This record gives sequence, C-alpha cells and structure tokens, in this order.
Amino acid sequence: MIDIGLDSGDTALTISRDGGGRMAGLRVGDLDVIGRGGNGLYEWGCFALAPFAGRVRRGRLTWQSVTHQLPITLGPHAIHGVTVDRPWQVLDVTATTARMSCLFDARWPWPGHAESAFTLAEDSLEARLEVHAEREPMPAWIGWHPWFPRRLARGGPVQLDLKAGGMLARDKDGIPDGTVAEPPAGPWDDCFTDVTWPIRLTWDEALTLSIDSDAGYAVVYDERETAVCAEPQTGPPDAVALDRHAVVEPDRPLALTMSWRWERLA
Repeated sequence: MIDIGLDSGDTALTISRDGGGRMAGLRVGDLDVIGRGGNGLYEWGCFALAPFAGRVRRGRLTWQSVTHQLPITLGPHAIHGVTVDRPWQVLDVTATTARMSCLFDARWPWPGHAESAFTLAEDSLEARLEVHAEREPMPAWIGWHPWFPRRLARGGPVQLDLKAGGMLARDKDGIPDGTVAEPPAGPWDDCFTDVTWPIRLTWDEALTLSIDSDAGYAVVYDERETAVCAEPQTGPPDAVALDRHAVVEPDRPLALTMSWRWERLA
C-alpha cells in the first residue's frame, strides 16, 4: 500500500491511499490510537463512508420512483459506500495536511466523487469529507468509520461516553425502521439521533479522546472484544428509505466535519 505520513511533534498520522484513503494509524507519543476489529475490509483504521453510510436494505435504493440495485457487500445488504475498497488520488500533501479524492465507479448509479482533507496537530486532528455530484442531483449520506482499541499499550480499557436524544430501533434485518427508542444499556450496534457532541473515549491513566462533529447521527459499535467504533454520520443506515438523506447537486456538495482532540493522562 502507498502511505502518506503526517507529523506534528511526537504525533504521527498514517493515511493509506490504496487502502480506501483511510487513516491507517494515529500514534500519540507511545500510544497507537487507531485500531482494528479484525482483518476484513471494514474492520480496521478510520475510513470514509461515501456516498452512503451503513447498510442499504438488500441493496435496493429507491429514489424519485426508480429502484436501483446496489451490489451486496455484507450479508444480504449493501454497506459503507463505494470508496473504501478503491485507491484515492492525492491532491495535496504538506508535513501536517493532506487532501485526497476518489471517483465513484459503476456501482453507484450517479456520477460523482468524494474528497477528504486532514489537518494534524500535536493534540488534535481535523477531518473533512465531501461528496460531489457531477451532472445531476443524487441522494447521499456520509460518515467516518473509526476503530479504536479497547486497550492501548498502557492504561485501562476504554470507556465510551455518549449523549444522544434517542436511538433508532432495528428490525429483524438489523436495519432501522424509523422508530426512535430510548437508548438501552450496551453493547450496541446502533444508530443514535440528536447526538450531543463530543463523544468521549477514555483510557484511564493513558488518554482521553473527544470526537466532535457537525453530524446529526452517530453509530456506535462495541460488540468486539478488541475494538470499539464511534461513527459520525449525516444520516442513518438506509437513509433514503427513511427520508433522512441529503440531496447533492452539482456545485452543492454534502460535507461532514470531524474533530478529534486528545489529552494525555500519564
């Protein structure tokens, strides 16, 4: 894989151009903050979800009375967009910044592309994701999918602090049905609404990391023994069916910002 390295003080960010443009590693001092839940395509790093985030039921996306069949990529559903398995083009790189882009291929019914931008500081990371339509309007909802280790090289297991107005209930297919419920105790593989940012992850005696975003939704996945996910998203899984998507037009992209800030505890 072709990697891009950004550095600020003793903080280093690695971006994998060939690995879906994902953040492959973030090292803060002696701590590796980005992890993996397994060896699969969707199980490591922090990758962009574009032009759709999460699952589309059976891969069927109906918009403006036309049903499009998206490729089935996980179980019976389409999942996580069409850029995570493709190389991204590097637009610009400095010691602390990077910009990249990725065209959508034939798996997405509308021509367009995604753009990402990263800015690294010794105690923070700023990321921006945009989705652009080339010729005609199209539906979209986007996100970031980070994996964080349950344990760092030292300190206690991660504790996740999330405040949200509600959680979208899932049906027998594991897809939100539009019903908003009171969030139960975890573990979760769920989409939360009306999120009050930041989401905070704390590894006692090691690090606190705060995730801030302008997203209205967050998916939290903490069913793995080795890692947890806290994913800012502009819409929930199957957002078009729930009428919770955006409409992207030429010269009117959909954008999502995400900020990480950390404090060393030891």
